[in-house]
Amino acid sequence: MTTPTVEETAMSRAEHVRTRHLRGVAAVDRRLRRAGVVVGVWFWAVYAVYAVAITVGNAATGNDLEISAFDATIGSSRWPVIWLGVAASVAILALHVAAGGSRRSLFEGTLRGSLVVGAGFGVVTTLALLGERELSTALGMTWRRLGALPFDSPVAVLGTAVAESLVITTYILVGACVAAGYLRTRAWGTLLMIPLLLPAALVDVATRTGVLGALANVELRPDIDHAEVPPSEGLMTTLLGVGGAALAVLLAAVVLHALLRNAPVRPT
Repeated sequence: MTTPTVEETAMSRAEHVRTRHLRGVAAVDRRLRRAGVVVGVWFWAVYAVYAVAITVGNAATGNDLEISAFDATIGSSRWPVIWLGVAASVAILALHVAAGGSRRSLFEGTLRGSLVVGAGFGVVTTLALLGERELSTALGMTWRRLGALPFDSPVAVLGTAVAESLVITTYILVGACVAAGYLRTRAWGTLLMIPLLLPAALVDVATRTGVLGALANVELRPDIDHAEVPPSEGLMTTLLGVGGAALAVLLAAVVLHALLRNAPVRPT
């Protein structure tokens, strides 16, 4: 039986570390995706009942809904996924480390899981908007988006799917950033929430969705009683929206990485 060389021993240790790292990433990713499925099923089930009821109800009473039921909620899908970023990622830091994981694997797993959940939400959001439009048209009502990105061509629909995916990814990462900030600074973490919300503000404005997106694009015609958020047009608007959303994801990921790098396993 031969004795392993120094190089073989070093390679074996490196392979062990790599395997443990990949397992840690996969575990966090899996946890986040599973939680995302649960949140998504509940959210979209409630939304479907709401959207159909409000559309059919308006048609039955002779009213014209005019704008998307989804947009009328001012980006309601954002709020449950912020909780998802808190509960399904950084909140398990102590458990993750105790199981042999690292802060790096927690970050990578959170990033990977948020991209997957974001993609799922983006696809479902786009399908929901298409369904809304078909239902409203079938009932003889007009339909348009409240601001948002263009939605009038196959390319625009694809751009919306990508943008909505990046919106959800950003908000999950922002939730993780808030949790990591609180973990590092405790009471001061509450104050840190304000600058940590910058990526969320950026993705709202870039995609013209959510509360800030609507406020940034509101027009007074001719006064506050006639305020409205007109729909957007043009390929450039779509490209800028998707690009801005991608930048928001990158910014949120950089902030989360910085916060997790030296985050204590237990709150200080």
